[in-house]
Amino acid sequence: MPMAEFGVFCAESDREYLVLDGSRFPAPAGFRLVSTDEIREGGGTPARVIHPDPGLKLALAPDRAMPGGWYQFELQLLPEGLVDVVAQFSFADDRVLWLRLPLFGRNHFLAHFRLEGALQCLTLVITGSGRLTDPTVCRFVRIGLRGQLTAALRRGVDIFRRDGLGVFASGLNYLWRLTRPGSIAISRGSAAKGGEAPYDTWIRIFDEAPERDRARHEERLATLTQPPLMSVLAELSAAAPLALDRLARSVAEQIYPAWELVLAAPVALQGEIGAALAARGVEADRLRMVNAGANRAETLNMLLAVSQGEFVLPLAERALLRPHALLDLALAAEGYPSVELIYTDEDRIDQAGHRSDWRFKPAWSPDLLQAWDYVGQVTLMRRETVRSLGGGRPEAPSPEHDLLLRLTKKIEPRGIMHLAKILVHAAVAPDMPARTPAAPVRNLPGPRPRVSLIIPTRDNAEVLATCIRSIRARTRYDNYEIIIVDNGSVEQKTRRLFAEWSSDASIRILPMAEPFNFSRLNNAAAREATGDILGLVNNDVEATHEDWLAEMAVLAMRPDVGCVGAKLLYPDGRIQHAGIVIGLGGVAGHGHRFARGNDPGYLGRLRTVQNVSAVTAACLLVRKQVFDQVNGLDESLTVAFNDVDFCLRVRAAGYLNVWTPFAELTHHESASRGRDLTPSKARRFASEYATMQRRWGAALLRDPYYSPHLTYDREDFSLRLR
Repeated sequence: MPMAEFGVFCAESDREYLVLDGSRFPAPAGFRLVSTDEIREGGGTPARVIHPDPGLKLALAPDRAMPGGWYQFELQLLPEGLVDVVAQFSFADDRVLWLRLPLFGRNHFLAHFRLEGALQCLTLVITGSGRLTDPTVCRFVRIGLRGQLTAALRRGVDIFRRDGLGVFASGLNYLWRLTRPGSIAISRGSAAKGGEAPYDTWIRIFDEAPERDRARHEERLATLTQPPLMSVLAELSAAAPLALDRLARSVAEQIYPAWELVLAAPVALQGEIGAALAARGVEADRLRMVNAGANRAETLNMLLAVSQGEFVLPLAERALLRPHALLDLALAAEGYPSVELIYTDEDRIDQAGHRSDWRFKPAWSPDLLQAWDYVGQVTLMRRETVRSLGGGRPEAPSPEHDLLLRLTKKIEPRGIMHLAKILVHAAVAPDMPARTPAAPVRNLPGPRPRVSLIIPTRDNAEVLATCIRSIRARTRYDNYEIIIVDNGSVEQKTRRLFAEWSSDASIRILPMAEPFNFSRLNNAAAREATGDILGLVNNDVEATHEDWLAEMAVLAMRPDVGCVGAKLLYPDGRIQHAGIVIGLGGVAGHGHRFARGNDPGYLGRLRTVQNVSAVTAACLLVRKQVFDQVNGLDESLTVAFNDVDFCLRVRAAGYLNVWTPFAELTHHESASRGRDLTPSKARRFASEYATMQRRWGAALLRDPYYSPHLTYDREDFSLRLR
């Protein structure tokens, strides 16, 4: 597809201007623009596309290196459509800092930075359905002490408005960051109107407005070279006015013109329904009607049989497609010709038009789909691929879910796309686990593989004793060994424990009296392990359910799985670990941390096995072959982020990382190591943080199993509002 034009910096008088499609506006003095390739977000496995339109990548290179210090960057584009901006700061010492720019208003980005070191280049990745080439404001200026204090004060006010109780903790964290080396960014959040609900704020700032921006969407439509015909498949069991209205609006109000409506209805009602749809703007030559089948699978197959579109889109009764839905789907399909299945985000709308109950979904997660149909209300599928599977099966309890399971097993993961936009309003929230299901019965093919549980420790005999004794007393899976890595214990209590366990053939003590390096301790033990599976376990973890190891081992032995994580609870029963979200806090954080132990979680995700980007090494299982394939843990990451880095390398090698709620343990977190409060520990943490930023870059902004519409400021899966 053609790249949008964006021009060059050119000098005029004593100022510089950026020329975009003939328009000029003031640009940062001392910068020049370097054009780069067209960019798109997604395209990997799993894939997510936020904006299916072509994007811009602009490299702003200063004429000379800009010194470190505090700066303000502001970029404002026209409010039509929706725009997203990611910034990359490149420094003279080869450091790179990535940041998704925060929104101050619709398509208005404003942030303040403290940059350490000389800035050599600022790269902007601009995507979206708006007019990317027509910014009205573009400023990059240095600010003094007054500007710094003003920015900090405004940020504090934003935090207080959103979370009055958390402002003190957030303020301490911010002040701590100010005293540490490295570049940081603060931002002023989007302005919420008085009494406005969070989702209403999100809609106003982040959501498309297709009715208002119809002219812009018409321009987007004109970029399509071969618009495919789309068959909207629907069923009406009665001529209910609400259902008729929503169905008619779903197609008649579409900006995209290449569609047909294939409708199943009782024979006796077809005349009435057809007349009602015609009165609501549905042309007769776009409507195909068939008799409703005896069951949902039969009806689905009849609809498939008469549909003519290259793609089919089953639409639930009383669901309402938004006017730009088919256009965005068509743009995504044309931009990624290998796509076979596209699913989108959704929310719920009542008869008064009030929206709620948003569903911002993860990218392709095969384990989550196995648990429940999270894909939801809008799924665009290639008709011939669906037909080749035989359509729906009457014996399936849910023919739609069954069809998706069979379809996604047939096609490649790169053919599955999540379009991260609200394109449909559902009448009823999609089904999800209503309660914690019983643990599934998992059986290993053949004999149980041996598991080597690796537990580094240094003294703290009571903590270690609780860990080892709980494993011995509350683990039904019996083919395991325990390797205790002794990192220089000196206390007599610990020595007595080691002596007590010396007669137990399943426990080995590996002495390693050297400075603490979590990665090196585990790597050394892994070389000594005899198991097919390695289990990295903290010494402050306590087994509480006897099937924990069996559950994790079965998942770890799947050939497509890399790392497997457990559900870890604090001693008070709250969630400590339920999978790691990349990007929280700048690198990674624990999603759902501090939620109640019986909380269903966002989209029921605390109750189902699912794919995640990373899991904590406090309790992690992985096949030894996979561990060796990626060369184990990185020993330059001595304490922080070594498990995150390991999981990301395992994911990059082509494996799925999995978290299960059916392996539950208690984690007495940091009972043996303490907090990073000393200057030396703070310097070490800053170094490891910088290593992750340099190594993984923009990947830290895009966790495929999270959503760009959820906050990266907290771990509670709440909405992104800035």
